[in-house]
Amino acid sequence: MHSNYPPYAYANSGPPPPPQMSAYNVNAYGATYGGGYGGYSNPAAVPGFTVPAVQQCHGMSYSMGYQPPPNQMMMPYTAQLQMMDRSMYEMQNRQQQQMIEMLKQEIRTGQQMMYHRNGEDTPPSRTPQPDISEEEMQEKVRERMKKVYVDELVRREEVSGTFEMTEGTVKPMRMYTAEDPVVVWYAENRGEDLMDEDGNKGKWNLEADCEYLNEAMKGLGTNDDAIIHVVSTRCNSQRQEMKTLFKTLYGRDLIEEIKGELSGDYKELVMALFVTPAEYDAWCIKEAIYGPGTDEKALVEILMTRTNAQIQEMKQRYNSVLNKHYHGKGVKIEEDIKDDTSGDFKRLLISACQGNRYKIGKERLEEAVEEIVNPETQEGTGMYQVNYQKLADCRKAQREAKQLFEAGEDRWGTDEETFIRIFATRDYYQLRETWNEYVKLTQRDILNSVDRETSGDFHRGLKAIVMNIRNRPAFFADKLVKAMKGLGTDERTLIRIIVSRSEIDMVQIKKFFLEMTKKTLWKWLQEDTSFNFKKLLQAIVGKN
Repeated sequence: MHSNYPPYAYANSGPPPPPQMSAYNVNAYGATYGGGYGGYSNPAAVPGFTVPAVQQCHGMSYSMGYQPPPNQMMMPYTAQLQMMDRSMYEMQNRQQQQMIEMLKQEIRTGQQMMYHRNGEDTPPSRTPQPDISEEEMQEKVRERMKKVYVDELVRREEVSGTFEMTEGTVKPMRMYTAEDPVVVWYAENRGEDLMDEDGNKGKWNLEADCEYLNEAMKGLGTNDDAIIHVVSTRCNSQRQEMKTLFKTLYGRDLIEEIKGELSGDYKELVMALFVTPAEYDAWCIKEAIYGPGTDEKALVEILMTRTNAQIQEMKQRYNSVLNKHYHGKGVKIEEDIKDDTSGDFKRLLISACQGNRYKIGKERLEEAVEEIVNPETQEGTGMYQVNYQKLADCRKAQREAKQLFEAGEDRWGTDEETFIRIFATRDYYQLRETWNEYVKLTQRDILNSVDRETSGDFHRGLKAIVMNIRNRPAFFADKLVKAMKGLGTDERTLIRIIVSRSEIDMVQIKKFFLEMTKKTLWKWLQEDTSFNFKKLLQAIVGKN
């Protein structure tokens, strides 16, 4: 497949690295956080709060031998992500217990033991309180724990639109193992051991990676295994650093080097991995519009699944991605959608590309976050959960369920404006409650009514919204199945989904893919793709 990536992707090692708190930067690699926490390696994730609120608290309370009240523990409708490994529960429990102890130590000494960035450049100073009573200590710890908990939920909403767990298969490379090919090559060719004194681990070395890639492309032929290893085990932000340092070290452009060495779908995949996520989404939208015909599937997949912040960031990059097609300064994406689509589908896409879906405000979230109480002692545990019943306005859900019924099932024809107004603006938890009320009112699932009352691309857009909001990993798993099922393979869809979800929720996507097909995504890729393209896709998604 011929690469249609615009020249900007090659000309100067691509755009600069994304901002540290990019909406796409789910790993928050490179973000500045003061201090460390118990060896916890991801500075963006709050220790003990790296799984969704309900799952995390369920696991902790389960391991402690008691359960919070069932009505508060229930996950939102069709969010089937509560089935987590017991090992994950236990890990989260240990981390939270460590966090509580460190908070106590911090309060007593005033020494900053744990710091979660919340807009400040430096950790706030603390006044030592060595003689604080146990009751006062518990109260202060509760206050801090709730604040950190809420901050983490807000962060998760920014990157996924929900408070549910997402985990990518590609994470930042922080420590080498002794078997890492870069470590072996560097010891043999540079005489330098990248491992620590004990030989157990070694801090990631950007220059070593660049030298290893340079060696892989020297002379005749290409060491594709080396390229696949480095590209698939470093996160996108680290790949941006590689592009900059490679040019500094060798005076040559890394992307131009790779472009000249690779070909076909394999090259397309590597190029996609070296473009920043916002840039890649913008490029995919451009290709969907400016390519032969209109790729409605790509438009729906991107615009119906990205968060507000991600859509806004993508729109900022769109003009530069257009390259030769556009030289103005205005936001062009909306104009392009208007010119290339029509009818209700056009209006739905324009609504989505505003990136203005309602969000759950922090004040409302704080009201819904409740401390888990031990039912035997009626004492607080210092750990928290979300009471999802408080996130949605039930009366509004009932009213809007009735409005949807009257706009579709209860009339001749369909009032598409009502569907767009509600589907394109309400937050995820409000819509879930509205669709629950719709079932009570009509004895039909909302998808059944969407199927009966709408058609064509507009139908596909509404259906994508429902599937995405109910269970985004299952939505993408279904898209991957369709990309490979039957005769032929839709390689571009494979690349788009696997690249864009690799650092966000590919772990969950793989689980639902297995449920749908009774075969792992890794195995399906093995049978449906070939050569280095297959190797790199499999390396990204992982075998387990």
